[in-house]
This record gives sequence, structure tokens and C-alpha cells, in this order.
Amino acid sequence: MRSALVAGVSAVALACASSAMAQAGAAPVQIEELVVTAEKREASLQDVPVSITAYTSEKRDLLGVATVEDLARMTPSLSYTNNDRLSIRGFGRLTNSIGTDPSVALYSDGIFSNSMADASTPSLFIERTEILRGPQGTLYGRNSIGGALNIIGKRPTEDFNGEVRATVGNYGAWRTDALVRGSVVDHLRFLLGGSLERRDEGYIHNNGTAGDTGGVKRYMLEGQLEADLGENIVARVRYTKFDWDDSYGVGNIFESTISPYDTTALVGLGNPALYYNATLGFTGTNPAIADPYTINTNRTNYGKLSDHNRLQVDVTWDLGDLTVKYLGGFQSYTYDTGGDQDGTARTGNFSVPAATPFGAYTAANVSPDQAFFYQERQKWFSNEINVSTNWDGPLQLIGGVYQYHQTYDQPQGLRVLGDPSVQNPINLATGGPAAPNPEGNYLKVDGHLEVDSYAAFAQADWEFADTWKLTGGIRYTKDEKTGTDFARYVSRSPTTTTVLALGGVPGAIGGQAAVDFTTFVVCGGATIASCLSNPLYANVTQLPTGGLQRNLSGSWDAVSGTLGIQWQPDSDTNAYLRYSRGYKSGGWVASNGLSPQPYADPEYVDSYELGLKKTWGGRLQLNSSLFYNDYQGFQTPLSVVLNPTTGSTGTQFLNLDAEVYGLEVEGQWSPIDNLVLSASYAYLHTEITKGCCFVDTTDPKALQSGARPVAPVAVGSTTKNQTLVGNQMPLAPENKFNLNANYTWQFDAGSLTAGASYTYTDDQQTTIFASPLYTSPSNNIADARLLWKDGQDRFTIIGYVKNLTDEVAYQSSTPTVPSPQVGNRRTVKLNFPRTYGVELQYRF
Repeated sequence: MRSALVAGVSAVALACASSAMAQAGAAPVQIEELVVTAEKREASLQDVPVSITAYTSEKRDLLGVATVEDLARMTPSLSYTNNDRLSIRGFGRLTNSIGTDPSVALYSDGIFSNSMADASTPSLFIERTEILRGPQGTLYGRNSIGGALNIIGKRPTEDFNGEVRATVGNYGAWRTDALVRGSVVDHLRFLLGGSLERRDEGYIHNNGTAGDTGGVKRYMLEGQLEADLGENIVARVRYTKFDWDDSYGVGNIFESTISPYDTTALVGLGNPALYYNATLGFTGTNPAIADPYTINTNRTNYGKLSDHNRLQVDVTWDLGDLTVKYLGGFQSYTYDTGGDQDGTARTGNFSVPAATPFGAYTAANVSPDQAFFYQERQKWFSNEINVSTNWDGPLQLIGGVYQYHQTYDQPQGLRVLGDPSVQNPINLATGGPAAPNPEGNYLKVDGHLEVDSYAAFAQADWEFADTWKLTGGIRYTKDEKTGTDFARYVSRSPTTTTVLALGGVPGAIGGQAAVDFTTFVVCGGATIASCLSNPLYANVTQLPTGGLQRNLSGSWDAVSGTLGIQWQPDSDTNAYLRYSRGYKSGGWVASNGLSPQPYADPEYVDSYELGLKKTWGGRLQLNSSLFYNDYQGFQTPLSVVLNPTTGSTGTQFLNLDAEVYGLEVEGQWSPIDNLVLSASYAYLHTEITKGCCFVDTTDPKALQSGARPVAPVAVGSTTKNQTLVGNQMPLAPENKFNLNANYTWQFDAGSLTAGASYTYTDDQQTTIFASPLYTSPSNNIADARLLWKDGQDRFTIIGYVKNLTDEVAYQSSTPTVPSPQVGNRRTVKLNFPRTYGVELQYRF
């Protein structure tokens, strides 16, 4: 806390020392004034009592903010990993398992989106991007316990105009964007646009027979119609379509395992222990040890977005003193990702000599070719009606009702290719055939989810004195979820052989059999009866097609809201003190292997924030905030000891507590004409205050540095509990600093702007365990840009270099279950390497 206060005092001192220079003379204003809709009505960013960072389309081009990764790097207290997880001030999502919700909400033109992909929409189609930090528990509510992203798209115009952009860069990258707007007839306007993007060479080079990872093949289409329905009503319909066919995408494909192969263990690690180790006896070397941007596989990773459709309707009715708005949206898509699981280019079945207590045998036709797969099939729609006042007077009101419905399926798993025994497993109980397994999955999990959410909200702003305003808001939310959870395990390993031998199945010792192992893994027995006798699995049923399934359901409701006071003694000063109550629905982990305790209660946060926004003479602007959050019941899946005698463990979905506090400072300064300096700093302290006692499955002996074993539970000799109290929250670097400088030379023919930016990000944890294997080291990223704009504002030419020094940085770091032979293997999600290119923009 002390470092945060020192940084805050230093920032204020710098601002005051510069104020005399900032106010001297009558130089033109250099600091851009932004209008935002953070509180669902237009207002200057400097007047809103909320911590906001906003980027216009022009500012995104100036800074080089093209993707959600760029937004996260340059925005205080914002973090992102390439699995659709966004975190603000340590509030994030610790699992993507179906039945759970994100902690940061994304809204596109006021319509809630269940994915962060919209944040990477090309800047040509975006008017403004707003990042609201802290719980938005009144006006937004749904999944905004950590904050919200508002993506405001460009709209049709009366005047005919358009823009075309073309970009080329290294890695065979190119993109073209086009947008045209104008009138169809009086009172009817249109917008049409599209984008086509390619990156023919992936960022991760593949030495094997398959393709590189990180290639892109995408297109986007957008159309809008906006009509004046009489003098006071404006209605708009917006349709957008995305399509991706990448070797890069959201998920677990842009990553690299930077450890030696395990060539000596008989079986795999974790879930792959259901099958023989694909790298057993392999003589090759993992190239990622020397260069994490190099792999050697026989399968190309893929990320495909298909069947995507987004439809939005908004209607604004101006009644003079009142404005009525309707916001309706629908979105659907199918997303597939997958690739090489074994991490080698090895092919061709091999034989494995093995031994059991019942005798030695040779397992023939073992396949080294393994793959992972993951799919999301989502549909959701929402409707909102809100009414806001416009009258003159000290009291302004806004209120409304909200409805949301979602359906979601999430099949995923691991499979082996070229082994007919896995495709045709036997029944563990009878020794006869089990249900066929034609895809060769040795693990398949799935979940189906349906969500209904309803809310009513109201907020009042009362200027009870000339310079003082009081804000109060309240929201009631009701969430209902129903769904199913499915898992099937098919195993071929020495462990399976032993169980089969104990069951007296003929031929088991020969090592040729694979078995439907689901009831044994989930319930500890050979038949469904072993599940029905266990209260944790009383509602599990066995499907004729193989595997087990159960029904899940839950209902939660909560009251959230805000209370704040604001002081504006002049047009350049805004000080505020704000309390917010945030809420996130309870849920469950499904598509996770039938966890024994899948449910978790809702999350809540009590947030307190003291902010100051100050501008001096249009030359210097400083926005700062101190905040404290009491985070209650954050949801996380954790392994716990189920049987103290044997040390057996299982995953449960649990609620823990944490405290989060820190400081954020953002400043812009134009000390001389044509020079603009901007900087931001965030200090973030996150600490788990309640959380014991759990097992880190990647470190079951709790021997890693920083882990704190505890001994109140007598467990097996190889498994120890750990306390999480005192650990950091994931994706919450303690310090983060960004600096940007732009200088513009003015010529008769146009202007030339040179810009550079630098970001330092502290090390951060991937999960809530303190093992250094989960730690992503600190990194330094620098960019440079050069922009030429002609005097008529028709042409812009941009030359850019991103990640100038080619810094290798990790978004996350995750170890595997350790092998006695090689220990943990470490897998990291990589940042983008150095890229460069040229962009041409033409406006008409």
C-alpha cells in the first residue's frame, strides 16, 4: 500500500509543478476531450465519476491498438490471456468450464456479448472503446463484477463518405478493410463494410510435417440501416458476420511446451495417463527448449469460427424531457479449436514391453499420434428497455429492465488416432463390447447449459449544491441455470490391464484391450451401481452411447448497486468517492470430467474508490484513483482430498475470499505544441484471505518454492494439502507502467507524426497456487510508429514496428502433472513476436 501512496503523491506533485507552464500563453488545446457513454448517457470522460480508459478509432491508430492483447497491454489493471479470459484489477475468470461466467462484461453498442472477440474488431468499424474499471453493478450488472468493456461502433451518416484501408507486413500478413456510409433516401441511412485478413506464415514455426501455428484467415461483413421514424424516433438494425479459419485463435493452441519430452514413463501424465505415453522411447529433441516459437508436430493447430451471426436492433425515442431506448441483440456461433496433443511429429504404431503383478506382456499397436479438440456452440439473445431524463434541474434519473437467454454446448477432449482397440472398447463389468468409440477418444467431456437472467435497475443523480452531486443506484438480478454434464473415459494402459485382470477378462494380460473406464474413474467401481450408492453422483445415468451424464440446475438472485458523491468546483476538476456492490451468478463446472462437487455460490464484492480527474489549461490532464475491494466468494475449481487414508483427490468448485487494493494514474501532457506525452501506472495488491486446504495436482507434494503445506488433514504419503492464504490472484501484476510519446511536424502538404510506446508488466501468476512454474516473468514491450497524413485528410500512411526488441513474454505459464522421470513439463502462452508493416488509408 505504501508504494501505491508514494506513486500517487509523486504523480500529483508532478502535475502541480507543471501547472504554471500548462496555463501559460494561449496555445491551442492538445489534449483530446472524449465523450463516453459509460453511464448510458453521453458525457465527457472527465465528468464521469468512474475509472475509465477510452480509445477512439483515431487514437487506436495512433497508438497501434489493434487487438484485445494491445488493449490489455496499454490499459492500467487490465490483463488478458489467449483463452478468452480478461481480468480487471484481479477480477477474472479462473475456468472456462461451462456453467461459469466471466467477471468482465463486454457490450457492443449496449448489447451484452459472451465473448471478448468483439474487442479485436478492426478500428475502421469502431467509433470508441471504453474500459470501465471496478464493479458496474447498477447500469450493466451482468458479469461485470470486475468491470466492463464498451465497444461503440460507427453508425450510418447523412452525407456519403467512405474509407478503404490496406495493410501488408511480415509473416505474410495483409489485410483490407472497406467502409461506406450515406443516405438511401430521406430519413434512411446505410452503412456497409467488410474486412479480409490473412497471415500466411504462423508466428510459431513447425519443423514437422504440419503447418505453423499463428496463421490467420478471416473475414468480416457488416451492414446497418438507420431510419427516422417521424421526428422523434430513430431506429437502427445492425448485422455483423465473422468467419475464421486460423492456425491461431481463442483457446489453447497458441502455446508452446518448453520442457524436454518424457521418453521414459510408461504412461502419460494426468488425463493422458489413460493411454500409453506417446513419447515413450522417442529419440527426438523438443525444439521449443531453445526457441519457444518452434515446434515439431505432424498436426496443424486450428481455430475456426463458423456459423456466426450477430443481429442488433436499437430504437431511441426522444420525448423531450425523457428518452426511451430499446436495445435488442442476438448472436450465435460455432467455434472449434484443436491440434497436436503429443507434441511430436512421430507417426507409426509401436510396441510397448510392460509388466504387471500378473506377468509381463507386450502392448502392440500403440499409437504415438494424439490430438486434442474443443468446441463451443453458443446462442444468446437479450432485450433491454431503459428510460432516462433530459429535463433541466438538479435531479436526473435512469431506469430500466433487462432480459437475457443463452444456450451453450461445450464438447472437448483427447483422442488417439490409429488404434482400433480404443475405437472398440470393452465393458469393464461384463468383459463384452462396450458402446463403440469411433473417434478414438480416450477422454471426452461435454456440457449443455441454458441460462435465463432478468434484472431491473434504477439510478439517480442529484446535484444538491452548485458543485456537488450525489449518485445512488440499485439493481435486482435473478439468474436461472439448467444443464447437463457428461464424461466418458476409455483407457488402455497397464493400470487398465491390472483392473481387467482382476475382473478375470480373457486376454487382458495380452495388452490389446481398451476399456470403457468411466464408472471406475468417476465412481470407483465397475458398474453404475457404484455411482448410485454415492450421494455425490446419485443423479448420474449411463448413456447407451457410452459415458455418464447428470443433470444440473440452480437459481440465484441478488441486489447490487452504487452510492457516490462527486465534487466539481470548476470545469477542470472532478473528485469523487464511490461505493459499489458487485454480484456474479453462482454456477457449476461442467464439461470437466464429472467433478464430485460441481456447484459454487455467487460472488460478491464491496468496492470503495476515491478518484480525482484534473485538467490544467488544456495542456495537462491527470486522472487517478485509489480503490479497495472486499472480494467475497470468488469461484475457482480446486482439487481436494476425498479420502484421507489413500490420499485420493477430486475437483470441487469452491468459493474463496480475497482483498484487492491499489492505485491507478493516467496522464497526458502537451508541454509544447505538437508534442503529446501520455503515461499510466497501476499498482495492484491482491491477496487471498480465505482458502484452505487444497492440493495442487501439478505439485502434489507441495515442495515448490512458495508453497505452504499444512498438516491438519492426514493424507497419503505423496499428497499434501496447501493453504492459499496470502497468495496472489491470477493475472494481477503488482506493477504495470505504460509510456507513449507522439510528435507531429506540420508541412504545407500534410503532417508527419512519429510515435513510440513502452510497457512494463510485472510478473504475474496464472493460477492461485504460488509455484514458480505458474509464474509469467515480467516483460518490457516497445512499439514504434510513423504516420503521414495529407493536408486534405484524404490519405494516411502508417509504418509500424510492434515488439521492437522481439521480447519473448508469456501471457500465462502452466505445469503438467509431474512424471517421476522428468518432473513437470511447462507450457506457456506466448506473446506476439516482432511484427512490422505498412498501412494505407484512403478516405472519400
